[in-house]
Amino acid sequence: MCDPSAVLEWGPDRVGDLVALTETALPDEHLTIDELLACCWEDPGVVLGSPDGSGAVAAVVRRFGEHAAAFVKVVVVAPERHRQGVGRSLLRAAEEWAWDEGASDVHLCGSAPAYLWPGVDVRATAMLCLAEADGYEETGAAFDMSVPAAFRHPVPVGVDVRRTLADDDARAVDELVAREWPNWLDEQRRATEQGTCLAAFDLGTGEAVAFACHSVNRAGWFGPTATRPSHRHRSIGLALLSEVCTDLMVAGFSEVEICWIGPVGFYAAAGGAISRVYRTSRRPKP
Repeated sequence: MCDPSAVLEWGPDRVGDLVALTETALPDEHLTIDELLACCWEDPGVVLGSPDGSGAVAAVVRRFGEHAAAFVKVVVVAPERHRQGVGRSLLRAAEEWAWDEGASDVHLCGSAPAYLWPGVDVRATAMLCLAEADGYEETGAAFDMSVPAAFRHPVPVGVDVRRTLADDDARAVDELVAREWPNWLDEQRRATEQGTCLAAFDLGTGEAVAFACHSVNRAGWFGPTATRPSHRHRSIGLALLSEVCTDLMVAGFSEVEICWIGPVGFYAAAGGAISRVYRTSRRPKP
């Protein structure tokens, strides 16, 4: 078993090692250098690796007023080192780091605004067993839905849907999100910077009334998205989803992953179906 005290902190120069680990241990995830850099290093936290490079863990501490909580973003171990205690040592090392940072609990769930998954995929048996053995308590579940990239919906009368490339458009969307959904501001701004934020504008007032982003944390993943209450029930959200589907179809995706869904019925109306289920869990500080 790897000694937790011997675990080393990895800087961003080790992102290639983390990519290599995920390629062998999580080949279906197709995690890229950019995704891992953004979620594991550019979002301040810690990445710890085993001395021989056979495994790594990334974690972050979020502060909510006086409460501090830690979130484990990924634990990955080379397949040939499974069942040798490497994962347990890495998770324990991340927990010790979290306690030192003032966290009162550690969560295995999405660490918005920068996350790789909303929780632990229920098909990840080894990780579920590790969490159970380490004393994590189940707190709930999260879901993804998948929508065909071929989904199309017309833009309703009275609005214009366009990518937020112009400075005035970007400013209007930024103000809308800051006012209505400030918890999504970071993700919306990153999407705007990379050209993957689209918005709906009222043709009468010129105001931004809805927005939709994609590929913020993971390529091909949809969200966040929202419509101002005064403009709901007009299919604006479906029109934005349609534009994102067009974007991603051009990029070669056949399906659009709706991560960490809220309203199931909305995406079901676009031909969506539940595609992934995640367990969320928590371990309090001893």
